[in-house]
Amino acid sequence: MEISNNTPFEVIALPLEGPEARPVLMVVVKGTFDIQAGAPATVASEQIPVAYCDEFHDVMGTGSVKFESDIAPFKPRADIALVGKAYAPGGQPAQVVHVMLRVGHVKKTIRVFGDRHWRCAGRLLPEHPSDPKPFVTMDLVYERAFGGIDMEGGGYCAQNLVGRGFVSKKSKKVLDGAPLPNLEDPDNLIKSWKDRPKPVGFGFYGKAWMPRLGYLEAYNNQQKQKSASASPGDFSFNHHNGAHPDLQLDGYLKGDEEVELVNLTPEGKTRFQLPGIKLSCTVTKSLGLTTDLGATYGEDERLEGTEVKREFENPHQPPSATEKVELNLDTLCLIPDEQRLYLVWRGLCPIYNLSAAEVKILEIY
Repeated sequence: MEISNNTPFEVIALPLEGPEARPVLMVVVKGTFDIQAGAPATVASEQIPVAYCDEFHDVMGTGSVKFESDIAPFKPRADIALVGKAYAPGGQPAQVVHVMLRVGHVKKTIRVFGDRHWRCAGRLLPEHPSDPKPFVTMDLVYERAFGGIDMEGGGYCAQNLVGRGFVSKKSKKVLDGAPLPNLEDPDNLIKSWKDRPKPVGFGFYGKAWMPRLGYLEAYNNQQKQKSASASPGDFSFNHHNGAHPDLQLDGYLKGDEEVELVNLTPEGKTRFQLPGIKLSCTVTKSLGLTTDLGATYGEDERLEGTEVKREFENPHQPPSATEKVELNLDTLCLIPDEQRLYLVWRGLCPIYNLSAAEVKILEIY
């Protein structure tokens, strides 16, 4: 397969099993852009490579995900993520800071507290939080959101295994001095150790956290039961959407949305637009692998929108078909501390099998 890339962006194509367990050629285009306040983002001189695996915040790979792998056959919705910090206004230490991310009509606000902990004089006495310590910057990671594992009580927060604040059984030993989350939902603040708020954040959710894990568990249970209705096509591709559930957009991004950041940069407030770039993709296939086009390409509609041509210069050259592949803008990751962002477009092209032997040319322009 030849890839003709007429863009400044990174492009890969891999044969994978797609929706309904059909073989597809997954096309990924990843573009990196510089953020310019008050203007559309511009193409960066240095492009971030396509990520074949997750990158974690900690070197051991046991904490939260910093950048998720770009290898996913299909995303039913668009993911919006941000990797960065909260900044106290004017660079002056503050106990509490509100941060806000808006992309188009999708908006999320987080209340960021300085470090604090529970104070508990006894099991039968009410607990209360200490005063937040002033801070200038705070990493926006899920380690600072509600969640975690209660090693003493044996419980855990399925939505965030690396967080803080989860207590399954009250005792002075466990609760007194236990850290509270730094990141909270302004509309659902923690008031008691019994509270179980949804973890908040702007980053990618772990694949082993709910609700992502639930999609895998449901599929695995179907397979174990060997029910007549269970098939590889029952896999839920919702598992591949890695953004916080509040930052998953129904449908896909248009690519020209306005972005607003509040207290996510030293400047305090930043507004700009996504670059508004439209990409096109075509795949040229050889139709000479089999004599039965129906057997090769399946249902008739799989040939819709294709242009079949025979290269008359060489009568022995098999005919070819050129198909347009729709590219959906399904991932936006903002990195404001580096004044850049990346976008991922993804498209699927039906193929005969995972060898993708019929694919001759993939062109991006």
